[in-house]
Amino acid sequence: MTTVSPLAERRWLILLSSVFSFFAIGATFFVVPPLIPELVARFGLSHFKVGLLMGAISIPAVFLAIAIGLAVDRWQPRRVGVVSLGLMFVGAVCFATAPTFGLLFAGRLLFGVGGLVVNLLLARLLTEAFSGRELALAMGVFVATYPASMITVFSLHPVLIENIGWRNELLLLAALVGLAIPLFLVAVGRPEPSDLPVERSRVSFKVSPSLAALALTWMLFFAVHSSVLTFAPEWAGGGTAALLIVTIVMWVAMIGSPLAGTLIDRTSSPTRWVAVGLTIQGATLAGAASGLLSPTPAMLGIGLATALVPTAIYALPGLLVQPDRVGFAFGFITMFSNLGTIAGPAAVGALIDRAVPWSLVWGLLAGTALLALVTISRVRPSTD
Repeated sequence: MTTVSPLAERRWLILLSSVFSFFAIGATFFVVPPLIPELVARFGLSHFKVGLLMGAISIPAVFLAIAIGLAVDRWQPRRVGVVSLGLMFVGAVCFATAPTFGLLFAGRLLFGVGGLVVNLLLARLLTEAFSGRELALAMGVFVATYPASMITVFSLHPVLIENIGWRNELLLLAALVGLAIPLFLVAVGRPEPSDLPVERSRVSFKVSPSLAALALTWMLFFAVHSSVLTFAPEWAGGGTAALLIVTIVMWVAMIGSPLAGTLIDRTSSPTRWVAVGLTIQGATLAGAASGLLSPTPAMLGIGLATALVPTAIYALPGLLVQPDRVGFAFGFITMFSNLGTIAGPAAVGALIDRAVPWSLVWGLLAGTALLALVTISRVRPSTD
């Protein structure tokens, strides 16, 4: 007999809060590419250092994701959410006011710690609240927030930097984080006796072959995805027009992710749709490498992949582990995805600094996407 979580009655409010918080995370993550001209001019940064700044938010996840994933399986979510959103706020303010590259980097790191906890906590709460019904749809709406944040940042950046300056633009993002705190408190409500800490099974670091394969797939996808979003504006010619072209990725993903979630719920086959998305990603980059695809159709293809892959992957941890290990599973795959987010843009930035042609850059990323097809084929949904 399936036990219905008390969170099920608040599931749509929890989804609303999750969307708002995740928007704040995504907007801060994506603010770096539009700021590249300012960062290079004011701080003298190389493309390699820009890549490091892009990936800095992800560094804490490499070292802390598993431990925090275990913790959110046990900690009281109300307190955890407030503290982690508070860390995000402090990090965002530090990044907005930093006078040196070192403090820019430190602000991104601190934001990354808070963002990591929030991300894992929200993924666990959504998995519990929507368990057994509409889970992929909820995750589709949740991950659609990620492209929506990029669209907003890329679209509004030219207006904001002209009228209020880049530092005030960053302070606006910090204010979004501050607003997420009261909304989160309303969504989770006050803890009922059943929500208080209870005795749980012994901590287990067991990783099944399927969970390991899912983590590798997530890492390879994000190595490609983050690299494309960081440097595609430059490939597309730079300037406002190039930023708008790259937002096509996120328009398609924002609209397509909830639709993908509905499709996944109806077919009950998340791994199949991950494979479809990876095939589209690899084929699109191969087309860009060969010159067959110009920036606009290339970004359409990347958008389709971005709608399918994250939505399907977020629906999988609950199918691979027992309910009291969902936080650990999300933590484990998040560690690997953030390794990809760090390594991908930094490596591609280093290649660009050495004047490697775009055809080779896109060709290498296409091969990485196709390699992920091998790893996803090893995932077999069934709780451990």
